[in-house]
Amino acid sequence: MDLKSGNITRIYLKYLFAAFGSTIVSSIYTTVDIIAVGHYSGPNGTAALACINPIWSMFMSTGMLFGIGGSVIMSICRGKGKKKDGDRYFTAALIAAVTASLIITVTGMVFSEPMLRLFGADDVLLPYTLDYMQWIFPVIPAFLMGQFLMAFIRNDNSPVLCTIAIISGGGFNIFGDIFFVFGLDMGISGAGLATALGQVIAIAVLCSYFFTKKCSLRLAMPQCFGRTLLKILRTGFAPFIVDISFGLSVMLFNNQIMRYGSATELACYGTVSNIAIMFQSLFYGVGQALQPIVSTNFGAKNYDRVKKVLRLSMITAVIMGVIFFTVSESIPSLLLRFYMAVNDEVMAVGPGIMRIYASSFLLMGINVVAGYYLQSVMKTKASVAVSLLRGFVLCTILIFALPEIFGFGAIWWTMPITELLVAAAALAIIKKYSRFENVSLA
Repeated sequence: MDLKSGNITRIYLKYLFAAFGSTIVSSIYTTVDIIAVGHYSGPNGTAALACINPIWSMFMSTGMLFGIGGSVIMSICRGKGKKKDGDRYFTAALIAAVTASLIITVTGMVFSEPMLRLFGADDVLLPYTLDYMQWIFPVIPAFLMGQFLMAFIRNDNSPVLCTIAIISGGGFNIFGDIFFVFGLDMGISGAGLATALGQVIAIAVLCSYFFTKKCSLRLAMPQCFGRTLLKILRTGFAPFIVDISFGLSVMLFNNQIMRYGSATELACYGTVSNIAIMFQSLFYGVGQALQPIVSTNFGAKNYDRVKKVLRLSMITAVIMGVIFFTVSESIPSLLLRFYMAVNDEVMAVGPGIMRIYASSFLLMGINVVAGYYLQSVMKTKASVAVSLLRGFVLCTILIFALPEIFGFGAIWWTMPITELLVAAAALAIIKKYSRFENVSLA
């Protein structure tokens, strides 16, 4: 499959469906856990997993930082016919990712309790979170390196293997949740064990790629490690900010909810945020399909192909956003019952929360795709600006300002307002940076 001359629509769809396979099953890790725990432990279990969501963002965003940052540059180097330079970026990114995974593992195991309290767990929810995370912390490298390897394997023209890896791990996770949570009566601890073992299986499948003939990833000593790493960090900073900011916003939401509301509202938000994570993961799939095609053709100066992939991606994101919004608006009560064993308190507030939050899904995809696109054409500052505006600046301001000014219920409008303002800015920036007449590939 030639990214520089093949049928662009067919190539895009192949990458898109492969990415969807990966992202759909990847979201199973949190979705199946929250369903199993929600029905086993009720709203307290769901609320506890809401406190754990920021930790997933920490793992995934760090993997993206080095994985996408390095693989984008590698693809551009290959597009220019400089494979050896691409191998140097792969090597530098690998060293950095392994080092980061070990540091995060040790930090998480040593400071697990204060970390979970920071993310919103109180005295009631803390035991639930600790039971779950006792299995996760020891295998943090598998989660982080999974994101890293998938980015490079996709850019090495093997997106299907990423789907196979995620399906293998996710399939075990589904079975494990049923067996450990209910069969062995382990509750939330069993959900953590199933998730940990599922990711170990996924990383094993990804590592098998290096023993295949198709693999063209090679180790090559970077000529200047510091400078190489800095370029990787700059390129990968935008997707890192998108994901880590989502975790930060969840943490702020958790603390504000526990300040103004109760564990009931937190349980409802835990369900809504999990649905948002699943939908955002699917939008990530659009960005992941776009990225290797755009990066390679950008490196080869095939700018018409770059613009066509952008159009296809935006159309995809808009259609998906309308579907996600319609589903969430139409059956909020059914979704709440699907995710947990509800009570009257949950049903009194949950559907309203979900309907308000769901309006953010209409524009979420446009903003995610914008970040991936700008990063893929090496407009790092613009990509970071969009990501920071969406994931940190506006979101943080609104989380604190809305309930203070309009009352607690206004907090649920944080993400719809954020996505609307960011979409306006992102589309203007994309229009500006889709003119390639005097573009530099340096």
